[in-house]
Amino acid sequence: PGGSSLGGGGEMPSPANPYSGKFQTVMDSLGAKDIAAAKKTADDWHANDPGDVMALVAVGEVAEASKDTALASRAYGSIIDLFSNRADQRRFAGERLDRLDDAAARELSTDTYEKALAERSDHPSSHRLLAYAYVKSGNYEKAFNVAVAASNKTFSDRYVGVPRILKEDVGLIGAAWIKSVPERRDEILAKITAAGAKLEDKPSLRFVLNWETDANDVDFHIYDAKGNHAYYQTKHLGSGGDLYADITTGYGPECFTIAGGRASRSGPYTLQANYYSRGPMGYGMGKLQIIDHDGSGKLTIEDRPYVVMVDHAFVDLGKAQ
Repeated sequence: PGGSSLGGGGEMPSPANPYSGKFQTVMDSLGAKDIAAAKKTADDWHANDPGDVMALVAVGEVAEASKDTALASRAYGSIIDLFSNRADQRRFAGERLDRLDDAAARELSTDTYEKALAERSDHPSSHRLLAYAYVKSGNYEKAFNVAVAASNKTFSDRYVGVPRILKEDVGLIGAAWIKSVPERRDEILAKITAAGAKLEDKPSLRFVLNWETDANDVDFHIYDAKGNHAYYQTKHLGSGGDLYADITTGYGPECFTIAGGRASRSGPYTLQANYYSRGPMGYGMGKLQIIDHDGSGKLTIEDRPYVVMVDHAFVDLGKAQ
C-alpha cells in the first residue's frame, strides 16, 4: 500500500503547509487574522479567473471567516454551476456547504448530492454523503433507504473495507430513525435485519475520510492522547479503535471506529491526512466526517472539509474527543 514510512507510535509528524500559490496567500492571511488582505487576494483572483475552483474556495473561506454564510454558500454553489456534469466537483461543493451548518446551504448540498449519486452511483461516497445529508435534515427514512441501497450494491474491489462501513451506516441511521419514531421500532428493526445489518445500539465514535480525486492515495493517521498511532500499517490503536482498510486508488471512504462512550476513550484524538500521491488532478479535496453516537440513536455529526495541494504534506484535520 501507499503511505509514509512512519512507525506505529511515537512522535507525531508536523503538519506541513498543504497549500501553494494564491490559495496559500489567502490562508496565511486568514491565519494571521488579516481578513481584509485575504479578501483582496481572493476577490482579485476570482475576478481575473472566475472559473478557477480554488479561487472560489478562497472566496468561500474568506466569507466563512467574515461570518458571511450567504456569500460562502454562493461561492461554493458556483462550483456546482461550473461543473454540473462532474460528480466529484458536485460532492466537493456539497462538502464545503456542509460545514456552513445553514438550512439553505444544507438544501443545496442535498440537491447536489442527489445529482452526484445519479451521475456516479459507482462511487460509495455518493451514497454516504446523501444519506447523511438526509440525516442532518431529519429525513431519517430517506437516509435509511439510501444507506440500504448502498449496502446492497456491489462496488469495485478497489473500495476495500467499504462494505463494512455501509452496513454499519444502516445500523446507525436505523438507530436514529427509531429514536425519531419509537412507535415504529419493530418495523425498522425488521428492515435493518432484512438489509443484512444490525442495529448500532452501543456508543461509538467514527472518523470517516473521503476525497474527491481518482488514482491517488490519501492516508489517514489517528493519534490518541498517549501518542499511540494508527494508520495503514498499524490499523489498530493501542488504546482502542480500528482503521478498517487502506484505499490507495482514489475517493475512499476510509473509516476509523472507536467503540465505547466518551468516558472510555483516550482522547483527544489528533487526526491527520497524508497526501501520499496526488495523482493527475494536481490538488486534493475532500471531507473528514465525525459521527458520535450515544448508543441510543442520537448522532452528532461534524464535517471538516479540507484541501491539499502539496505532495507528501500532512494536513491537520484537528482534534476530536
